[in-house]
Amino acid sequence: MKKIYRLLLLPLAVMMWACSDNVIDDLSGTYDNIRRYNFNTETTQETTKLKKGLKILDMIFADDSDNTFYLKVISREWTLQPGVYTPMESVGEEPKANRFYGFVANGDIANGAITAGDLEVSMIGTDYNISGILTGGDGKRYVIGYRGPISFEIGVDDPEPSGYTMSVKIDPVTVTDFTTWQTTVIPGVSKYSLTISDPSGEPAAFFEAINKEGMTAEQLCGTYTIAGSPAEAWLIDNGWISSGPGYHMTGGAFVMSPSGEKQFITKGNITIAAVDGITGEKLYGFTGENLSYITEAGGSGSTNLGIRFVSLLRKHGTEKLDIPFRSEVLGREVKYSVLLPESFDGQKEYPLLYILHGAAGNNNDWFVQGGIGYHTGNVENEMVIVSVQASFDGFDSFYTDNYKGKGLSYETFFTTEFMPAIEDMYRCNGKRGIAGLSMGGFGTLYYGIKYGDRFAGMYACSPALSNGESVNIGDMLQTPGLKPFVVEIGTEDFLYDNVKWLKDVAQYLPMMSYIERPGAHDWPFWSACAPKIITFFDTLFAE
Repeated sequence: MKKIYRLLLLPLAVMMWACSDNVIDDLSGTYDNIRRYNFNTETTQETTKLKKGLKILDMIFADDSDNTFYLKVISREWTLQPGVYTPMESVGEEPKANRFYGFVANGDIANGAITAGDLEVSMIGTDYNISGILTGGDGKRYVIGYRGPISFEIGVDDPEPSGYTMSVKIDPVTVTDFTTWQTTVIPGVSKYSLTISDPSGEPAAFFEAINKEGMTAEQLCGTYTIAGSPAEAWLIDNGWISSGPGYHMTGGAFVMSPSGEKQFITKGNITIAAVDGITGEKLYGFTGENLSYITEAGGSGSTNLGIRFVSLLRKHGTEKLDIPFRSEVLGREVKYSVLLPESFDGQKEYPLLYILHGAAGNNNDWFVQGGIGYHTGNVENEMVIVSVQASFDGFDSFYTDNYKGKGLSYETFFTTEFMPAIEDMYRCNGKRGIAGLSMGGFGTLYYGIKYGDRFAGMYACSPALSNGESVNIGDMLQTPGLKPFVVEIGTEDFLYDNVKWLKDVAQYLPMMSYIERPGAHDWPFWSACAPKIITFFDTLFAE
């Protein structure tokens, strides 16, 4: 919030003021063209921020004879700083620091804008001293002086985007009865999942805030209390860790420590605030003190939260989910989802990115949970993004033909039927990429290597490296002419031990990039892959 600070300023002891008030009258000559004003009151108007580093300080000075001096100073600070200020002839001039616009009025009669002369400002102790010999638009000269306090309204100092970003996903609030396993939707409230990423796209924090339905990001601002299984407004789901034989799960609120460790927040209050950025966009801040946390390594303690000037990511283009596609190869209807660029008109051609979902997932996952559409706003090469259903009635195709002897010719469907139809429908320009997670990470590497002439590159997140049957990605890496590809894996992922050997392989494969970072086999990890996927293919599609 803005605060009111009182700064006291004294006039500069210029030579003419060091003499008596009659010094000019004692000189020979005619001085009828000079007016002297010693103002004794000041009223500060609202300070206006022009752009980064420039504010307009608006002041009105008055004396006991109904004379006023209207003054607008262009300043780099929220307060008037010591120095010499030169006049602008009109408020329409390009604003520059240390300039001012002003005029003197006698009662209701204005004498014209100041056209010449310097206004000098100094601080002696905590007092203001303002003085100058100025020329007005009426040709008259004015000796200006003011001694006394001035109050200024202090605003947030030019907030610029910090590079941190936030996406918002909205879901209903549900409560599960674990005796009957029935789930009930709580009316009137929604769960707002806030994913905050650092400038490199890595996770910085995650909060599931409960508030009224239909809230905008700005309306979510306020203070929330950490609570378990929250179902009321102004609560955030606490962080938790659950382990048992054959499973390990985490969830709820967390922040990343400086060392890259997730600190799951179990107790405390978190405040969300918004300010106007220098470009006019809303920037968000997350703060909290003495937040209790636990870690997967068994640690605990308290921490403070302070992430400022976070940009809200917005989806770009048109997102269409669950579009039916009738497959003759599979003998059934298959669903797919697509993100079309804002400029899509059915005529212009675009690169096309196929993005594959994981086991037990669906064609909407990358758009709804992964937020891939939030990261396409600043690309140099607009692209169409498509994800197609690969799991049916509880069966995962693994993107191959006849997986587990089920007779489902999925690979044939994808490469001979789906791709040609989609690329004709959405005007592919011949440039393609492929990406995916888990089972889709396997499909990415499998298709990207086997059909390398079709794809410009691959990005595999948490990939399975085998379908458990006839296909092993490790063997395929010996294929000549590999296209550029990335493998990204979390160090807490259950697939990590099966994938980490690729770190050594990457030293001998110039087209391969290997990324490992803290993270599990979950959407917080994959969501952080999304901006990197878009950047990777934006670069490839430019070639």
